[in-house]
Amino acid sequence: MPPRWNENRLTAKLGIDYPIIQGPLGGLSSQKLTAAVSNFGGLGSFGAHGLTPEAIKEVIAEIRSLTSKPFAMNLWVSMEDEGARTSDEKRIQPKPCATCCSYRSLGSAASEYKPYSWMRFEHQVRVLLDAKVPVFSFIFGIRHEKS
Repeated sequence: MPPRWNENRLTAKLGIDYPIIQGPLGGLSSQKLTAAVSNFGGLGSFGAHGLTPEAIKEVIAEIRSLTSKPFAMNLWVSMEDEGARTSDEKRIQPKPCATCCSYRSLGSAASEYKPYSWMRFEHQVRVLLDAKVPVFSFIFGIRHEKS
């Protein structure tokens, strides 16, 4: 029997049915969406980059209460770079919020800007390692353009 399109090294390694990986949507993530993607055979991902270690523990527990399937947690490697410290709401918030209508139609609110607060990446990672999350992904810093 020929191999099926969805059976490959990626799906075998991650333990998923389809080679579909949800973007972690840092700041827009939802435990329900992450679990739903995983429950339907993809790899649900949650962007936890701005969360405290305690909040990350709570997110992982909620995702695990919603799915027994593999999922990913995503962190920001450096919350300590110049771009993170100096970015303000004007630079971070989308202009205009193209997705706000979609949020409202689903009965949800758009994410709100939260100013930079220092936290150690190592403490966030320790939570992921201790919780033995199936997949861990990461991003690097903010690209700060000159005005």
